[in-house]
Amino acid sequence: MKHLFIVNRISGKGAAFKLIPTIEKICKEKNLDYAIEVTDYPSHIKDMMKNHYDDSDTIVYSVGGDGTFLDVVNYVNPQMIVGLIPAGSGNDFYRHYYGVNKDPEGMIRRLIDKEAITVDIASTDDLKFANTTSLGIDAKISLDSSNLIRNTFITKSPAYILSIIYNVIFLKSLNVKMTVDGKDYSGEYYVINVMNGSYYGNGVKANPNAVLNDGFLELVLFKKANRLKVYKTLVKYLSGTASEEDGVYRIKCKEVNIEGKEKMACQSDGENYLTNHLNIKVLNNYLKLKISD
Repeated sequence: MKHLFIVNRISGKGAAFKLIPTIEKICKEKNLDYAIEVTDYPSHIKDMMKNHYDDSDTIVYSVGGDGTFLDVVNYVNPQMIVGLIPAGSGNDFYRHYYGVNKDPEGMIRRLIDKEAITVDIASTDDLKFANTTSLGIDAKISLDSSNLIRNTFITKSPAYILSIIYNVIFLKSLNVKMTVDGKDYSGEYYVINVMNGSYYGNGVKANPNAVLNDGFLELVLFKKANRLKVYKTLVKYLSGTASEEDGVYRIKCKEVNIEGKEKMACQSDGENYLTNHLNIKVLNNYLKLKISD
């Protein structure tokens, strides 16, 4: 069995790249057949996975954050086992299982010896995701902050804060046609969040009761309300305590179809884009996953 480590050079402000000596040391100690490949451009993981698509005897390890894991899940041969080494800024998919890892060397040692499990993921029109796809104020904040970073000299933290302030002041709901397992849920929402895991947005526990191998997704809906109530509910939503009394609803489902009257800000595991249509389906027991504390 070969062990292939896909390392995102910039994940976690270089934290993933700094793990390379540790990975090499452990692999040599265990006398493993291994290779380490480092990303050099945005679509590099896609190209890497093309080169290894038929390597059925290879375990692929994602070394980075949720975005790195997203790319690996999308482009890896689904028959291959994927290992997760969290080294990004959020690591929300990993957080569902083991919280925040503070012992990367110990975790990597245990991970290599761990048996794989099968877990659900989901698909949209254009990609697969392991953790979450959301539309609304959360995705708009993420998109706007990314645009600020890309188009100005503003760095990540100030850009995120400015984006939050702007989107809270100019709060806008989504008016959508939506069906959930064939049932109509059309209306106006501030957040439409289709979740597989528990956390997103760097630790927001929007889906506290997530189960990743039950064949269901959790649709979290934050309905439009008056502004005073919205601000109070937003605080609860971010802490995972919002309920139906606050205007936040959770629905177990297998398929969600969403159509907007205009382009809507959307994110899938941190990947930002605009769309006016989404069809989201659960992929039951799709991913063979190695994960460890």
